[in-house]
Amino acid sequence: MNKKNINIKHNILEKFICRIYEKYNVPKKYASIISKGLVRADIRGIWSHGVVRVPIYCKRIEKKVANPRPKIKFKKISKNILHIDGDNSLGFVTSTLAMKKCVQIAKKNGVAIAGIYNSNHFGMAANYLEIATKNNCIAWIFTSSSPALPPHGAMAAHFGTAPFAFGAPTANKNKPFILDMACSAVARGKLKFAAKSGKKIPYGLALDKYGKPTNDGAKAFEGIMLPFGGMKGAGISWMMDIIAGIFTGGFHSGNVKNQFGNDFSGPANVGHLIICLKADLFQNKKSFLKKIELGIRKVKKLKKAKNFNEILHPGEPEFRAEQKNLKRGIVIPYEVANDLKALSAKLNIKSPF
Repeated sequence: MNKKNINIKHNILEKFICRIYEKYNVPKKYASIISKGLVRADIRGIWSHGVVRVPIYCKRIEKKVANPRPKIKFKKISKNILHIDGDNSLGFVTSTLAMKKCVQIAKKNGVAIAGIYNSNHFGMAANYLEIATKNNCIAWIFTSSSPALPPHGAMAAHFGTAPFAFGAPTANKNKPFILDMACSAVARGKLKFAAKSGKKIPYGLALDKYGKPTNDGAKAFEGIMLPFGGMKGAGISWMMDIIAGIFTGGFHSGNVKNQFGNDFSGPANVGHLIICLKADLFQNKKSFLKKIELGIRKVKKLKKAKNFNEILHPGEPEFRAEQKNLKRGIVIPYEVANDLKALSAKLNIKSPF
C-alpha cells in the first residue's frame, strides 16, 4: 500500500466495520449500531471518534474486558425514569438503545431520564443527540471517562475528558443544533493518533508526565491533558464525574479504566446519563422551531469578528462536512487504513483498502 490517504464511501466502510465486529462475536444488530456510530463520526468530520478507534474497542473484547453479547437490563424507576445495566456492552449499543427508549417515553410523557452503568466508551456523543433531534426532542447526554485531566490546582490526571453534549431540533432535521465538546483542550483521540504517528501537537494542550509543557504527541498522551478554560473546564469535568459516574452507579473518582491505553485489568464500568425532553412540551412544534430559526438568523446577522466571513451555529460545521463526505467519500489516513487492513487480515476478512 502506498503511503497515501484512502478515499472510501461510507456505506462500504460501514459494512466492513460491521463485519469486523461480527467476527468478534458481536450480534449483527449490535455490530451494525457500532459500525454506524463510528463511521458517522468520520462522516461528520470528527475523525478522532471514528474508525481510528476500531482496533481499540476490538482489543477490549479480545481481552474479555468488554462484552460482545450483553444482556442489557432496563429497570423502570417510574413512568419516565430508567436505570440501565449495560452488562459491560460497548457504549454505542447501550446509549443507542437507551436514547431510543427515552425518545419514546418523552413523546408520551414529555420528559425521560436514563441512568446507565456497566457500559464502555460510547464514541461521539452527537450520535445519540441526533436520535433525539430527529424525533423533535431536546436532549443532553453525559458520560464518565478514565483519568486524563487534573482538578484545578492538582498535578495529576484524575477526572475524564467527558463531553458536555446538548442537542435541539431545527427546521432542517438534518442540521440540528448540536453542542458536543470535551472538557479537555483537545480530544484525547487526537493525542492518541499523534502519539502513534509521531506527529507534533501545539503547545498548551497537555503536559508530559513530569508536568512540563510538551508538543510531543506521545509524551502528551502518556502525560496530563489540560482542561479548556482553566478552572472552568476542570470544574465541568468534576461535575461530569458526579452526574455520569456517581449518580448512575458507574465508576468514578479516577476509577474508570483507561480504554485507550493498555489497562485490561477489568471492565471500565462507564456511566452515562441521558435527559430527553419533547421540544413542544410548553408550546407547539411550529412555534418552537420558528423561534429556533429566528435565533439562528439573528446571530448570523451580527457584525462579524476579524477574519470571519460568517457565523455558524453548533453542529453546522459538522453538517457541512457531512454533505462533502457523503458526496466525495470519507478520507481515511494511511496509518488508520493500514491498521484496519492488518485487523482484517487477522480475521480473514476482505479489506476494502
